[in-house]
Amino acid sequence: MVAVVALMVQQWLEPFTAGSHMGLLTNGGDLEVYRQGAQQLAHGDPLYVELPVGWFTYPPFAAMIFTPLAYLPGVKAIWMLISFGALTATVWRCATVLGYRKDWSLALLSLAAALALDIEAVRGTLWQGQVNIVLMAIIVGDLTRPAGARWRGWSVGVAAGIKLTAIVFVPYLVITRQWRAAATASGAAAATVVLAWCVSPPDSTEYWSHAVFQIDRIGTLTHPGNFSISGILATIWAPSAMPTIGWLIGVVIAAVSGYYAAYCAHRRGRGLVALSIVGLMSCVVPPLAWGHHWVWTVPLLAVVIDRAVRSTGGARWAWAGAAGTIYLSVFMWFSAWLYRTASSLGSGYPTYVEALDAAINQLTRFDKLVAVAHQPVLFFVVAVVTIMVSKMPRHPRV
Repeated sequence: MVAVVALMVQQWLEPFTAGSHMGLLTNGGDLEVYRQGAQQLAHGDPLYVELPVGWFTYPPFAAMIFTPLAYLPGVKAIWMLISFGALTATVWRCATVLGYRKDWSLALLSLAAALALDIEAVRGTLWQGQVNIVLMAIIVGDLTRPAGARWRGWSVGVAAGIKLTAIVFVPYLVITRQWRAAATASGAAAATVVLAWCVSPPDSTEYWSHAVFQIDRIGTLTHPGNFSISGILATIWAPSAMPTIGWLIGVVIAAVSGYYAAYCAHRRGRGLVALSIVGLMSCVVPPLAWGHHWVWTVPLLAVVIDRAVRSTGGARWAWAGAAGTIYLSVFMWFSAWLYRTASSLGSGYPTYVEALDAAINQLTRFDKLVAVAHQPVLFFVVAVVTIMVSKMPRHPRV
């Protein structure tokens, strides 16, 4: 019932087939970038040139992995189902790690939870045809295995070969003394680089020497969809350039607090909490992090909801309040506001970019600051609370 209501809410806020490619089922722009990048690589054409659908901003290994997407018929529907399946698998894995019995009721719960697509990052990932949910699923599935599991850590290396931000999990594995997993992750990441270099030396040289540093190919730092530390600073200082030293200080603070919080959680046997924090940190520290990068709020919500279910008395209400607050924070309110504002200004925008730009022009500086800061603030709050809770008496493992 909750899943059905969530779908109805999204349909009301932002119809699935909304015009200007703004509906959940009417876009897939990033999926087209993946497809064209893979075609460029397959045809031996330069990968890091401006394509008809935009720039390919991922490592060359990603283009290799995306090759099947370039030639599958009905790829948009297939990729949507794959992403949806990955989301369901993530919810299932979180639930089993939290101690719930593997049965049909849990399968239905996982499916229902995955149907609740009103989380901004989940909705945005499916809307754009992004790869975020799939990468989260393989990392959660891999790193929640027992410490001695064969090849544990491979997911981090492969994910980093597709999207560099996943590399933040390697220091986490080192800090928590998961030496074998850290070595496996590092080896897998290095293997993706070597393999891509063997397949296309020119693209690899171009990426690692130039393209990886060209953030403007991804977007502008001042865009209100840049939910990161740099997004906050760029918004405050606009139209002047963001102070680089300020960003570096912010990144160091985020890394120290995030890794320490993850260490504290891991030390107390709360591995899923630790993974969630590191995943959130992978969105805070890059120069640019779109809202759809924040899919790591899914396992975070799973943990907090579980605590609400298992607690009693006042603690249950406190955890339920925390779950509600987090959900409202990560809800698709921003994209829904942009859609409704664009719709009120006119119709027939050729693409979602023009429609969103029209709505963004209505935002004040304060509005933009709220938009870019709410998820980074959530990360810091979660990190601080985790550190504080780690000083309290132990509770059952989560």
